[in-house]
Amino acid sequence: MLHFMVRTDITGFVLAGGRSSRMGRDKAQILWGTGTLLSLACSHMRQVVAEIYVVGGTQSAGGCPVLADNFSGRGPLAGIHSALKHSKTGWNLVLAIDLPLVGSALLEFIAKSCDEINDAVAVRLGGHFQPLCAAYHQRLLPEIESRLEARELSIHRLLEVVRTRIMDEEELLSVGFPGEMLLNVNTPEDLERAKELAGILHVE
Repeated sequence: MLHFMVRTDITGFVLAGGRSSRMGRDKAQILWGTGTLLSLACSHMRQVVAEIYVVGGTQSAGGCPVLADNFSGRGPLAGIHSALKHSKTGWNLVLAIDLPLVGSALLEFIAKSCDEINDAVAVRLGGHFQPLCAAYHQRLLPEIESRLEARELSIHRLLEVVRTRIMDEEELLSVGFPGEMLLNVNTPEDLERAKELAGILHVE
């Protein structure tokens, strides 16, 4: 088990919303190891930051408070908005529950990259951002709120226009994080693939 100095200057938010239509069941309650995808994400986050909230879900994990989306039905950008609106810290670490191979080490690496120059820290693989394993500064709140009101819901477009610290696949590999760690679990087939990779990648 890796041990980090738990950050008090960054708040953690686990995004548990979404309809899970392709999975056919609530992703938050899918079993993984001795817990669920929701409890797994909270466990990884807890090793990195002191204060954690679950956003958009209906159930807590490990005593984490649950926040509702302020813009219901407008996707993960609404979850990020709820996180920033509730947060009392400048930087905020966000992780979706359907990224089970993202361990605490990668979250810590993202957290260490937060600075006062940028507004966001995000991984980009194959030209595509991975916006639900990322960090967002609270100063983005007005921009995000404006986009939600205009129903401009693409987080990718947001990251393209704000000051984003981009981590590409080459950088991640150089510090021991293969791109497969960002596998998004949307279907039962994805879930089986993730379980296969978990044993290979030794996620912590």
